Amino acid sequence: MKTVITITRQLGSGGSYIGLRLAHRLGFQYMDRQILELAAKELKLAETVVADRKEKISSSWEKLLQIIALGACDGTYVAPPYRLPPNEAIFAMGSNIMHAAAGKVDCVIVGRGARAVFRDEQTAYHLFLHAPDAFRIQRIMKYYGAKTKQEAHAMIAASDRSRAAFMARIMGTDWFRPDHYDLCIDTSRALMESIVGTIIQYLTGLRNRQFIQ
Repeated sequence: MKTVITITRQLGSGGSYIGLRLAHRLGFQYMDRQILELAAKELKLAETVVADRKEKISSSWEKLLQIIALGACDGTYVAPPYRLPPNEAIFAMGSNIMHAAAGKVDCVIVGRGARAVFRDEQTAYHLFLHAPDAFRIQRIMKYYGAKTKQEAHAMIAASDRSRAAFMARIMGTDWFRPDHYDLCIDTSRALMESIVGTIIQYLTGLRNRQFIQ
């Protein structure tokens, strides 16, 4: 398996932006919710097929990797759509897609329970990005169209509850546990580009090799 960096993040913490910039700096493939859903839609994968993670990569998976290439990280940042975490059936589909991609290319994967998917892989590194509510509210009003602080706060509360419940189901534990991650960062404490540099420096030391910059 290639190198995989997973990003678990709180809504409004800037996780997708940091993931996009990190992938660009490293020359990795960027994967997020839209790319995974597009791949699943285009491939028309049945639930009974995607549940089998041992399926050999075929011409369909080769097509998948072409579809994933649409997620190249050279474009302008656009915040991902606000949605609650997927159910188990969609998670199974996403897991198979992520495994197929990671067998071929180095990836930065944001969300989708990727921490759980790659929890036992030696070449996977896991980040948790969080921030205080005040910081998150500002970003949600800017990027997600919340009209008031109250509306943004309600989105935060709903997202945190749903993500906590989802991760508890697939991981059997609290998503806030720091020992599940190689690095936890409060994204309100520094500029986003500085955080990207810090992540690269940390992972380089952790793996004891030079990540491409």
